[in-house]
Amino acid sequence: APYTYSVASGALPAGLTLNASTGVVSGTTNVAGSFPVSIQVKDSSTGLGAPFSATNSYTLSVAAPAIAVTPATLPVPKVATAYSQQLSASGGVAPYAYTVSAGSLPAGLTLSSSGLLSGTPTAGGSFTLTVQAADAHQFTGTQSYTLVVSSANISLTPATLPTATAEEAYTA
Repeated sequence: APYTYSVASGALPAGLTLNASTGVVSGTTNVAGSFPVSIQVKDSSTGLGAPFSATNSYTLSVAAPAIAVTPATLPVPKVATAYSQQLSASGGVAPYAYTVSAGSLPAGLTLSSSGLLSGTPTAGGSFTLTVQAADAHQFTGTQSYTLVVSSANISLTPATLPTATAEEAYTA
């Protein structure tokens, strides 16, 4: 002792460093993947003309954060009725940007990049779509939805008509 540590080949992911005196790899990275790196340690001996060293190869795996999009289900929209539902995400680094990555929204509805699903549906039907949320480092999570747009409720009143009399004007 003391020992000196260094990266002999390869590279640590951005944001991580190797402490030269302790050999501790630390920090916060915002990239995912596999990172092959060789770490070398040298001692402080001066005997026999040079310090002794050892090298070990590692593959540091960095997993992407699990990003969840909520809610799991959406309220039922109705034709010709204003609709608004805020989506949210967690598990990454804000801000999140929302897009429809598969399928399509019902006519009259839009999804803002901030996750607000809103508008007034203009036709009924069943619509399957996938919403993707990308965090500040472009890690993504998705949630699939099926929106069944129901028809507007129409009612006719009165429930019964008043009795008419022959040869008299009638209005109901």
